[in-house]
Amino acid sequence: MSLYPDLDEDLDPDLERGRVRALLVASAGPLFMGYAGVVVLLTLVISVATKAEITTASVLSAALPGWLGAYQVPLDLGGHDLGALPLLPTLLVVLLVGRAAGNAADRMEITSARDTVSIVGAIAVTHAIAGGVIAGATSSAAFLDGMLVPAVVSALAAIIGLARRGYFEELIERVDELVVHGLRAGLIGLAAVLGIGALIFLLGLSMSFMTVKALFSPGIGDSVGMFLLSVLYLPNAVLGGTAFAAGPGVTIGSLTATPLHFSGGPLPGVPILAALPESGAPWWPLVFVLPLAAGALVGWVLRNSSEDPIARLRAVGAAAVVVAASCVVLGLGSGGRLANGVFNPLNMHPWSLGMAMLLWIALPGAVVTWWAGARLVLAPSRGLLDDSDDSDDFTVAEAAAEEAPEEETDTAEEEPPAAEQEQPDEEPAEQPPAETAEQSPDRADLPDEIDK
Repeated sequence: MSLYPDLDEDLDPDLERGRVRALLVASAGPLFMGYAGVVVLLTLVISVATKAEITTASVLSAALPGWLGAYQVPLDLGGHDLGALPLLPTLLVVLLVGRAAGNAADRMEITSARDTVSIVGAIAVTHAIAGGVIAGATSSAAFLDGMLVPAVVSALAAIIGLARRGYFEELIERVDELVVHGLRAGLIGLAAVLGIGALIFLLGLSMSFMTVKALFSPGIGDSVGMFLLSVLYLPNAVLGGTAFAAGPGVTIGSLTATPLHFSGGPLPGVPILAALPESGAPWWPLVFVLPLAAGALVGWVLRNSSEDPIARLRAVGAAAVVVAASCVVLGLGSGGRLANGVFNPLNMHPWSLGMAMLLWIALPGAVVTWWAGARLVLAPSRGLLDDSDDSDDFTVAEAAAEEAPEEETDTAEEEPPAAEQEQPDEEPAEQPPAETAEQSPDRADLPDEIDK
């Protein structure tokens, strides 16, 4: 018999088993699905490649380092370091893990943000264990990197997935409303700067179309492999365009391309890299208008967030931090080592990119939101000058009041003589003489005397 019967009645064994099952599916499901996706991709590439021998064991063993690479774990392949890994598989992993976390939260009927800690923790721990085991078994990555990097990536993916389902509304309500507006505007700004990067990449690719066509080999198999490789690195190329527009630029080996500086160098024979220029151009500094416009867009979005211009600046600062931090994270994932040859390293300068984006968003955004938004109408405050002005007005008014009675008295003293001059003419006609007034009682007694 339990000492706490009330607690025993509240516990539902079926509900607890359902929650445990949901956690297991959310933790292990993305592992198997991600590994299966890597196996399918490698099978497709190897099967279409020219003179390639494919076996089930080779594909399954090669997919293990590929799974680590999908989580941005730096690889060591035959003594060659590979850290510049494609971002597209990582983005797919983020979507997969985020959806699994959201489905688990729905099945567990979570009602508060505190209950999501178990989901995020279970996913992070499971991915850390799997990454450590694969890194140790294949010797393709450092053990610590194999544990920590998948844990961090999966935890961030779970948080993003739960936030999309609205499980952090309770926490968002506690945050300053202006900061929330800034976070949302920051996502718009991030989309804008990535769109700028995509525009620059497409412009460079269109200007080098003949080079792109020449890099595809005549064989269908090798061409498919080159195409798939270019597609996997497509997000990296977009971020490279963003880094070029922001100022830090892109570096591959000895080649450095920025709007203000260019130094040439050899490039790998990958079609997507044909977007990089072969020489500098004097009009390149004009691309600085694009991130400037992105910052102005953020300021325009926040122009109605508050009636106080100073308060709106706080929202602009939050948006700038969101854009800068996102660019730093994406920049760290986009670059890295490319073996030990002439193409090493691939660098997007993530920290410089983050600082540049912070300024590109904050400065024009602050200017636009300050002048384009509403303003508070404040009552004038009393200061020392106002008090002195009031005292001056008071003394002037008081002096005027003191002078006014004197003028009235002067006019009053001057007017009576004129009235006195006219009064004697009127008094004789209206008032009887004093003597008749005194004799009137005697005349009233006359009848009595006559009677006598």
